[in-house]
Formats: sequence, structure tokens, C-alpha cells
Amino acid sequence: MLPVAAVLLLLCLFSCQRDQADIVYTNAQIYTLDDAHPIAGSLAIKGDRFIFVGHPDEAMELAGNHTEIIDLGGLTVIPGLTESHMHFEGLGRNLLMAPLDIYWLPLDELLIKIAEAVDHAEEGEWIIARGYNDAIWDETPHRHLLDAVSPDNPVVLRRYCGHAHFVNSMALEVAGVTGETADPDAGTIVRDDEGRPTGVLVSAAGVLVTRHVPAAPGLTEEEELEALRLGSDALLAAGITTVHDLTASGMGDISLRSKAYESGFLRVRLMDAVDEGTARDMGRPLIGLYDDRYTVRWVKEYVDGSLGGRGAALLEPYDDTPGETGALRALGQKEDRYAQLVADLLEIGFTMRTHSIGDRGNRVTLNAFEKAMDMTGKSPEEARLVVEHAQIIHPDDLERFAGRNVIASMQPVHATEDMLFVEDRIGRERAVAGAYAWRSILDQGGIIAAGSDYWVSPYNPFYGLHAAVTRQDRDNNPPGGWIPEQRMTRHEALKAYTLWPAYLEFSEDLKGNIVPGKLADFVVIDRDYFRIPEVEIHQVEVVRTVLGGKTVYERQE
Repeated sequence: MLPVAAVLLLLCLFSCQRDQADIVYTNAQIYTLDDAHPIAGSLAIKGDRFIFVGHPDEAMELAGNHTEIIDLGGLTVIPGLTESHMHFEGLGRNLLMAPLDIYWLPLDELLIKIAEAVDHAEEGEWIIARGYNDAIWDETPHRHLLDAVSPDNPVVLRRYCGHAHFVNSMALEVAGVTGETADPDAGTIVRDDEGRPTGVLVSAAGVLVTRHVPAAPGLTEEEELEALRLGSDALLAAGITTVHDLTASGMGDISLRSKAYESGFLRVRLMDAVDEGTARDMGRPLIGLYDDRYTVRWVKEYVDGSLGGRGAALLEPYDDTPGETGALRALGQKEDRYAQLVADLLEIGFTMRTHSIGDRGNRVTLNAFEKAMDMTGKSPEEARLVVEHAQIIHPDDLERFAGRNVIASMQPVHATEDMLFVEDRIGRERAVAGAYAWRSILDQGGIIAAGSDYWVSPYNPFYGLHAAVTRQDRDNNPPGGWIPEQRMTRHEALKAYTLWPAYLEFSEDLKGNIVPGKLADFVVIDRDYFRIPEVEIHQVEVVRTVLGGKTVYERQE
């Protein structure tokens, strides 16, 4: 039997080893987003968790012979950022395949790109691209513009918002779309004064042409895995440690992503949405797989289209298209059935996230959400239902976000991109009353989860933080910001990329701020987010990204 002194020594050694940090980061300006201790100079990590956040002297007390000490040289640390709405698969595929890039090109440059693509294509081969924005053009889009550079190749361009297409005459001919073709449900064939198609197809009308596009060659499983790796690494390099993928995945996607985690291709934390059928087939969500890196618990649906493409469902007509109010998709046309679907999903553990942009579309979604909670008896905290985009809200509906009754998932860069046309679409009065109404939602006690909606907009989170704080584009226009009374504070904007999306995903006890016991996800940046001029926020660069205590990106000097 060991002497008492020896037992005590062993216990002490065991205790010291147990409390010893794996890594201590020191000499930093750490913004914790912990109200009790908002600023710290050092943090310590053991395993994948923070075990200490505070003064450097106290942190060093946790250092032992095997502890790594990293001096950050006075740099700024913020919590790991969350991209609350993007199309993740598109990012990886884009990086892998480098498709034709026409994102926000002036019309003359876009036509040059199309002409160059035609020169390298076979006669009759389809020319496909995404990213045009007619709001920055001096001319109204018309098929004749595309015909001039591509008379013999069908051209299909998807608007950057994803809810309108611009095609040439050859594409219309192949699809059999003429002046006699009726508008499809929830879609519009834009026509000229003589009733002929102009080549612009809004919302569901795009399918009239896109269903004739030959399927692209499928990627091999190895290529799919590589695309996931490329997308994951790109997000980590941007300071994004959690991503919400709002493309509805199927069982095959879930299987592939599981394999990607098991083989090390995927490292970013991925929160996945599925379609209704997949949710019912699953029967229950998948939560916290692969060391809290993969969760599948949302169903993604659409209730209307985009504002730029005039597909958003409005309560009153568009100012620039008299009589046109957009269109509700099938989901929104029968509100009680919509509510029943949400209720059914809640009962098996899935939360709905619905694309709703116009004030009519948002009202229908809010009505359905409230009815579903009444039907199931679930509280807002239990349900955590999410309106995606929430771009135009009628003033009477703003209070329905109060107290986190419903969560608004919004994209700050959309406001500073869409300000080019919003007042043309709905007029100044409606825009001021409820367009991208961040301040109004926050003042009601609601919360906002921020993202980019990539492919629609760049996924750089500092672009979004800048837009949220300034209501300006990245040239810092207009002076003072567009509808500046709706700006967020810097603190609120950072919460919209950290703590509030963590609440949305039921992860507020796991991550979102730098607190002992939570996952050690954080970002080291090259300047002080809270002290630099607000007009410089979009210039912030990531120096290091740490996920679960491990450095997953480090900038090369």
C-alpha cells in the first residue's frame, strides 16, 4: 500500500495534468461577446474547448511542459463566424470547375464574355452562366442583345438573385416559347408592346427554357469530395467556422458529406437543410455528428421569388410595373396546408426555413408559422422557425419578430446591392417603412442571423459586417448610408454572425462566443474591428482561423 504522501503526490500530478492547457494564446485583443467579460488578453484551450479566457498572467498558470504558447502580437480575436445562408455545394463546384463568370458585369463586358464563349463552343452548344444584374445596365435586357453575339447558340443567363433568366431567341425557339405561350403558375414571361417574349423569364417561367438544357456531365465521387474540400477550405480562410447550407439536400448528399467528414475532406461545421420528402424519410434530424461538425435539422421551402426579378409577392403592385404584384409559389397559395406542413415537420424534430422576400410572401409565412406553433403547442424557443431573407416587411408585421417569436435570416450585402433598384420597384415610402429593416426588427427584441446567399453575393463575412454597420456599398456610397436609420451597431452586426445564428441552430450553449466550456472556434484578424473607421470594415483580413482548438487556416506572409 502506498504511503499517504505518495498518494497525495499522484493526485496532485493527475490534477495538474488534467488542468494543463494544450495551447495558450496570449498578447491579443479578444472580443468575447460574453457580457460578463467582454474583453480579454489571453485564452487557453484543452481539447476542442476553451478552458480559460481572461488575463495573460492567469492563462499562463495553466501552461505546462507540453503546452504550446502562441503570442498573437497584439492582434484582434473575434469568435468564429457563421455564414447563415449560402449554397455550399455551389461554392465547391465553382472552385473546382471555374464556370463562366458574369457576376455583376456591365452589359458591354458581359456581351464580350458571351461572344468569347461562343467562339470556343460548337454550333448549337448551350451557353450557360449565372450572375448578371440588369440593375446596373443602361439598357433594358432584350433577347436581341444576346442574339447579336450568339445567333446560333442558345444562351441562358441566370440573374444573380437566382429568380430570373435572360435568354436569346435561339433558346426560346428550342423551348418553343412564343407570344402565344401562357405564363406558368408563379412565373412571368416578360413581353414587349406587341406581346412577344423579350427573353426575360421571371421565377418559374425560367423552367420553360432550362428544362431543355442538356444535363451537365456528372462529377465522379472523387471530384465531388474534392469540391467539398475546396469549399470548406475557402470558408475557413474567410473566418467562417460554421456554414448553413440552404440548398435542400437529399439522402445522397447526406451520405457524401458524411463520407467527406470521415475522410477529412470536410472540416468546417456544416448545418444542412433538406427537402420535405427527405425529412420524412429520415424520420428525425441528425445532430452534432463528427465532433459537432454536421447537423441536418432544417427543411428549406420557397414562398415567392426575388424583388429584382419582380417575382417577390407584394401586397400592393410594383411601382415600376403597374398591376404586377409578383406571385406566391404553391406553398404560399394555401396557407392552412402550409401551416400543417410546418406543424408536421416540427413534430418529427425539423424546423422550417422559408424563402420569403415580398411583404405578402412574408405575411403568409408568418401566418403559417404562428398557426403551426398553435397547432403543435410548441413555443417559439422550441420551434425556432426562420424566415429567409425577410427583405420587405409590412410595418404591421414587424412586431411579429419580437421576442424571437420568428427568426429573420437576412443578408446585409443584399441591401447595399439591391438599393440600386429597390425604390424603383416599391417606391421610397415602402422602402423606408420596411425594406431590409434590421433596426426595426432588433428594436422589437428580435434577432437576425446574417449571411451572404452565395452564389447571389460574395461570401466574405466582412463585406456583410460592413454593409450591416454602414448601409453602404464597398465604395462607401451613398454618403451616410441608404436608409441609415436601419443600420446595426458593430456589436449587433458581430452577434448576427456569431451568437444569434448559434441560437437559430439550437447551439447557443455550444458556440457563438468565447467562453470557457464552449467549442474553441475563433478568428484572428489583422485590425481591430471595433476601433477602425466603420468604412474600413470590409477591408479586414483573416490572419488565422481556429476550429475546435486546431488551426485550420493561417495566412502566409
